[in-house]
Amino acid sequence: MEKYEDWAIRVSRLLELIAMGNDAIKMHTKGHSHSMIVEQYTELRDEHLAELSDLLKETGITIQLTQIQNAA
Repeated sequence: MEKYEDWAIRVSRLLELIAMGNDAIKMHTKGHSHSMIVEQYTELRDEHLAELSDLLKETGITIQLTQIQNAA
């Protein structure tokens, strides 16, 4: 049971980091920040996505994350 609790905490944290990364990318893009900043946030988000994918793959679970534009 503890194994799944630790796994769920890691998955939850990665989802949080991915969402925060998306917000940072959006903020810096809208703010016309230097492209290097946006690239760094994008790379970090992609690393978190890859780690999440690996965690899910271990359990046989697959998910597809899509960006919803203009979500209320």
